[in-house]
Amino acid sequence: MSAMNSRRKERHRQSAGSSITTGLVFTLAFGLAWGVTGIWAFIFPMFFAGVLPLAEGVRRSLLYRQRDKIAPRDDEAVGEKQVLQAAKAEKGLITPALVALKTDLTMEKAEKILESMAQKGYAVMHVDDHGRIEFEFPEFIPRLEG
Repeated sequence: MSAMNSRRKERHRQSAGSSITTGLVFTLAFGLAWGVTGIWAFIFPMFFAGVLPLAEGVRRSLLYRQRDKIAPRDDEAVGEKQVLQAAKAEKGLITPALVALKTDLTMEKAEKILESMAQKGYAVMHVDDHGRIEFEFPEFIPRLEG
């Protein structure tokens, strides 16, 4: 995720909190004014300036919490798909450095995903004579027809 997206997400998160705070303050203020004076005209601003922003802030806050629970799994799936696309482009033989070069993944993240895929049996890890770690994806290795 880029820095700009994370800043935007943080602003929206703060916006949900300020919406809840604003809603509570106006609900209490106009509710107190209505309770003390008995003037029904205070109910309308209490609802529109208090209850609605409060409800919207709670809704957004719950939505962000739900998204945070889902996001890590989605990020992993996107990373795996990027690794598979890079492996296919390289005809089945790839290294973490190549994955990092061809995708927006870091070397560490690429290596972690490749090792995870090797543990699950989707790839085979090899160490060549020079100590370089390569991952082989048999599905993407060209077959000789003949």
